[in-house]
Amino acid sequence: MHALYNFHIMTENKPNILIIMTDQHRADLMTCAGRDLVPTPNIDEIASKGVRFQNAFCPYPVCVASRMCLLTGLYSHSTGAVDNTDQLDWRYRTMANHFSDNGYLTGLIGKMHFNNAHNYGFMYYMSINDWLMYLGPKVRHYANEIASHPHGTHFFKTVFDTGAGFPDMERLWENDKSPWVGNVERYSFDSMASELEMEDHLDAFIARESVKFLQQYKDQRFFLVTSFMKPHTPFFPPREWAEKYPVDEMELPPVGNMSTYPPHIQKRIKNYMNMDEKYLKAGRAGYLGNLAFVDTCIGRVYKALEKLELIDNTIVIYTSDHGEMDGDHGLYQKFCLFESSVKVPLIVSWPGLIPENKVTEALTEYFGIYPTLVEMTNTAMSEGTTLIDMPDAPENIDSSSFASILRDPDLHGPMAVFCEYALKSKIPQYMIRTHRYKYNFNRGTMHELYDLEVDPGEYRNLINDSNMKKVINNLTDQLFECYNPNFSSFNSEKS
Repeated sequence: MHALYNFHIMTENKPNILIIMTDQHRADLMTCAGRDLVPTPNIDEIASKGVRFQNAFCPYPVCVASRMCLLTGLYSHSTGAVDNTDQLDWRYRTMANHFSDNGYLTGLIGKMHFNNAHNYGFMYYMSINDWLMYLGPKVRHYANEIASHPHGTHFFKTVFDTGAGFPDMERLWENDKSPWVGNVERYSFDSMASELEMEDHLDAFIARESVKFLQQYKDQRFFLVTSFMKPHTPFFPPREWAEKYPVDEMELPPVGNMSTYPPHIQKRIKNYMNMDEKYLKAGRAGYLGNLAFVDTCIGRVYKALEKLELIDNTIVIYTSDHGEMDGDHGLYQKFCLFESSVKVPLIVSWPGLIPENKVTEALTEYFGIYPTLVEMTNTAMSEGTTLIDMPDAPENIDSSSFASILRDPDLHGPMAVFCEYALKSKIPQYMIRTHRYKYNFNRGTMHELYDLEVDPGEYRNLINDSNMKKVINNLTDQLFECYNPNFSSFNSEKS
């Protein structure tokens, strides 16, 4: 292979690593992906200097579950962290542990949704709580934003949302009773403009502190995760960005025919259809404004990397933990296995060491970032998946390196990717997705099959089409080879 794309030439001077994450960014909503609904010039800049993955998928479309998969290289059925109230067992080895053991200063600035006080291998950690202390009395504005979730009136009653970092640690308040209950106001949603000034927003704070980190430690080998909150809720961007997407100008995507979907999907769609259209438009307006703003914050960090002359010796990765339905099929948020929910942006840049301005169609599981970085930095993967002996822990990680695709973006890649959801529920869901087909095994109810070649929007469920029996059997075999839902340790926990 040409030396240009040989990672091992950097062995003696191992590269820095900067992972830039957002929360709930759907993969197609980037200018570089062909949609200009929200211009993303700074994300586009990273893509122009690296490889963009068109078919990258998260392993579980929920914040905690997906992020713990990313850190450990293990599927959610392996970690046991499957919903937003779960915590990763501290004994699991994370990629922060790995790079700390290999001489890196490991840093995390922003959201990771740990739900506890463990640092999981990060030596330098600034959490959302640090930002709340920075805000001081201005926290009341953020409390109002938490209470004013356009898709859920119950947030006004609880003022409790660890998904948005309020509080940043699960069970911080006794019986989850927020002291803000009764001390907040619910907004009218005529405008999604935040009462906070731009520089006071969490994402501006994360960008600012990340730049400080880079300035202070530029002469040391670092592994930094800069993890933004937006475009996730609260859907209240700074005024300048909110005004770009007025609520009353939002158009809602058509719901389409939902008659072939499983009952649990139909139920979710009907719940949204019964909502006031203004609330749905408000959510969409806020989401788009959030995305436009977080792109600006990403640009601050990336430009600092350039100014400090760190670009050539830094692997930069941009990604998100899961997608956002944004009205597709009448659905919002994530919590399902449709493409808009499980596809994520994934961009990797390392000028001179991997191709630039390239796009790959290879199927990729984004939590392969861990073994990919191990390979790219030529650091040996530790034996086992835990820091100390742990009963029933997997012997090896589940994720696979996609470094070969970074060397040659034209490679076909794996034949299929796997995803799962709702493992503790009455209807646990499992997905196997090939280049052409998606098969969803919904335990206890109707399954789903979509031919993505002729139906990329997943509008026609072919599960009852007699002509597709051979395809269904083949995909079922592939799914059960990856993971057998019938032997899931979660089966006994379902209510």
